[in-house]
Amino acid sequence: MKKQSKKAFAAIISAVMALSALPAAPTAVYADSDSTAKADSAETQALKKAISDVKKRINIPKTMDKFDYDTKTSYENTFFRLRWYSEEDNGSYTYTAQEIIVEYYNGFISSYRYNDHTDNSSSKRGFAKLSSEEQFKFAENHIYVLNPDLKGDLVLSRNTSDISLSGKTVSYSISRTANNIPVAEGNHGSITIDRNTGKLISFSLKWWNDAKFPSSKKILSVEEVSEIYASRKGLYAYYDLFTKYWYDEETDQYMSEDYILPVYAPEYSGENEIDAITGKYTSLYDDKKKYSYTDAYTWGNYYDYDAEYEEEILEEGAVDDEAYFNEAELAALEKENNYISAEKALKIIKDNKYIVYNDELIFKSKNLRTYTDTKGEQKEALTFSYRFTSSDKTKDSIYLDVTMDALTGEIISFSKTYDYGDKSKNRNTTKVQTSKAKKTAGEAAKYFIGKKADEYKVTVTSDSGFYTDKKYTATTQYFTYTRYVNDLEAPFDKMHITVDSKGEVLEFSYDYHDMEFPEPKLVGEKKAYEMLFENMKPELYYTGFTDLQLKSHTYLTYEFDSNYYINALTGERITYSGEPYYINYEPEAEKTIAYSDIKGHKYEKEIQTLLDYGVYMTDSDKLNPDEAVTVGEFVELCDRAYGIYLSSIYPEKSVYDEKEKKYIYTPHPLMETELTNAELAKIFVHYYTSYEDAAVLKDIYKSPYSDVKESHEYVGYIAIAKAKGLIADDGKFSPEKTITKADCLKIAYDYLSQDNDKKLYEIYKI
Repeated sequence: MKKQSKKAFAAIISAVMALSALPAAPTAVYADSDSTAKADSAETQALKKAISDVKKRINIPKTMDKFDYDTKTSYENTFFRLRWYSEEDNGSYTYTAQEIIVEYYNGFISSYRYNDHTDNSSSKRGFAKLSSEEQFKFAENHIYVLNPDLKGDLVLSRNTSDISLSGKTVSYSISRTANNIPVAEGNHGSITIDRNTGKLISFSLKWWNDAKFPSSKKILSVEEVSEIYASRKGLYAYYDLFTKYWYDEETDQYMSEDYILPVYAPEYSGENEIDAITGKYTSLYDDKKKYSYTDAYTWGNYYDYDAEYEEEILEEGAVDDEAYFNEAELAALEKENNYISAEKALKIIKDNKYIVYNDELIFKSKNLRTYTDTKGEQKEALTFSYRFTSSDKTKDSIYLDVTMDALTGEIISFSKTYDYGDKSKNRNTTKVQTSKAKKTAGEAAKYFIGKKADEYKVTVTSDSGFYTDKKYTATTQYFTYTRYVNDLEAPFDKMHITVDSKGEVLEFSYDYHDMEFPEPKLVGEKKAYEMLFENMKPELYYTGFTDLQLKSHTYLTYEFDSNYYINALTGERITYSGEPYYINYEPEAEKTIAYSDIKGHKYEKEIQTLLDYGVYMTDSDKLNPDEAVTVGEFVELCDRAYGIYLSSIYPEKSVYDEKEKKYIYTPHPLMETELTNAELAKIFVHYYTSYEDAAVLKDIYKSPYSDVKESHEYVGYIAIAKAKGLIADDGKFSPEKTITKADCLKIAYDYLSQDNDKKLYEIYKI
């Protein structure tokens, strides 16, 4: 007999494992040969090849005797969605029992899904029957069984936790590297298998099988590419507004405060990706346009879903004949009495130099809202709305909204709109003069906000008007002002003023923060970039796209963060909240629990297996396996191992501390005591019955055991537990007998190892 190497033998076993995980193959059926039969169309030939290729790699069970398919043609490529399934009749309707759905194109299986609609089994907590290494090997082999010609360096990473006690499956993400550099675009997927059998459940993959990746031997260094980036992308200095949050222990409230800080930010967005070989900005996006980019690997939204909405109608409740006012309502009435009245508001509006109040206007509504004044304080504002509308096409509609401080009447903002009728004689047809409108806007700004207007500069100018005979006439000019302090822009403070060609101001609004602006002693652009690059390293990866013929185009790229803030006073990078972006801290090391006193113990294997799955009795270095378990340790073990929560049986005690002004919580006194058979009977009655209230009644229970006195504190629990079959019936109960930590862990191991979902009292019979 010829000897095989261990490596070759392992490969054979792996292939067998992968194939055995797929459904059993049916007996092949071939059509009789008929030379006179009509020749297959090109579409039929393509479908035949798709079915044939898929069935060479995937075994379709005989029971899945139904088949349907869909196709999608994109440019020169046809994508197939093939479905094999079986049906069952439950007496009233037929439904899909099991199905395998495969997406295929050009010799490549891009998606596989197995659905068993008859599987109603619960996902019992327990150990996986396959080791992590075996599961990984199954997943890896499935990928190459589905696509045996897959090229390139595939990376398989486990998504599902290795120590999970629940769930039927494990999943992995699929990614790709080239020259030990990650491929960031177009080459990724996922695979899910049964964690006990290795059976393939689902798979999806996008992959460039023809890809050729640029060599990484002559790439620019991080320092070189950072210098190129800084030389091309300037930093812009301006003031920005931030908010600081903190907790005030004296008032027991969360507090906030706005503050202003000069910052640096990139002058413009985009162009953060630099070719790692040439140092030029990547040509990826220009090439995508050149090749009419399409992402051919995506099947797309195959199913359409129309959401249905139901309108819920709420009926108003009946109103009492005699109205009364509660305290809150009375307070609101008193507050309302101090607000600007509609009559006084109208006088303020008519007296205003720049608000034109038309006599046709009629009062429509008044709305109360809060606003933040220039000092950052919350105040109340009233918006008064006036309207004039008419069905007469010769007349114009007019809309005026004025917002003022509810107590002082100071104008905060206003807007005016004319909606000219079809045959209006008042339509504004005069061309607006920008210089004249700008002068009017400047005068209006000083009228409304005084000397503060000197801090604003016009940064945006636009207009609106009308067309006649293809000739455009601008009749209205819009001005956006931005505030500048110490020659730095403060973009959070804007002012908007609109003026028409008649000289009427149609809009005014502004933001102004009467706050401290730090003197801009800036560190300088060069220093800011030096400090930024100490921490912000560009990411190196391959990227690319596929063209209409599915040909891949690849690029080796350095990419810098697209957005960042720099404190212009210190040069440090900060967050959008103004906090330090880089915080040096040592991440807390994950503690690995290893008991030094279980070697050679009769339950060493069981205890160690539980530790591998994160199930433990204590997180110290020693278990003390033959020591009695406490109630608290048992409660925690039930949570970790069984998913059974017993904390409500032993609630924490809370006492309000007047001095500290908070509740002090202490564990239930029984949590530190040893777990006895009597205490376990109490737990079983609490968790598995509804008789816990009856169990505490005195002098009504006869002891069912010779070694339990009728005066025993837990005689009620013991009697009920025996009656409900929660404890064994062997004549004696041993109420004060304790269970050791090792025995308790052995019980947990047995529970997690068995296939049937037994209850806790069935696992541990008292």
